[in-house]
Amino acid sequence: MVNNDLALCQGDERSHAWFSYDIEDIHYAKSVCSSCEVKIECFANALQNDFMGVNAGISEFEFMIDTWKEAKKENESNWTRSSKILQGILRKKL
Repeated sequence: MVNNDLALCQGDERSHAWFSYDIEDIHYAKSVCSSCEVKIECFANALQNDFMGVNAGISEFEFMIDTWKEAKKENESNWTRSSKILQGILRKKL
């Protein structure tokens, strides 16, 4: 669970940016996330609750593309989110 007191997105005046598909909002959300102290918890929470919007500085689109690329490397028919794939994404993004 994410500590809401430490999450920079909580109470942000542009809180809609984390769930927007507008590129400027996405860039804004990612820039705020870059200095957040709870990115790992945020990422774990997003995985448990349907990854949507920007979480831990990663957009929903980036997450889907990176997951697909990693799964494809592992096995052309592998479409599951294994812990090994997710660890690789975390290392690259966080």
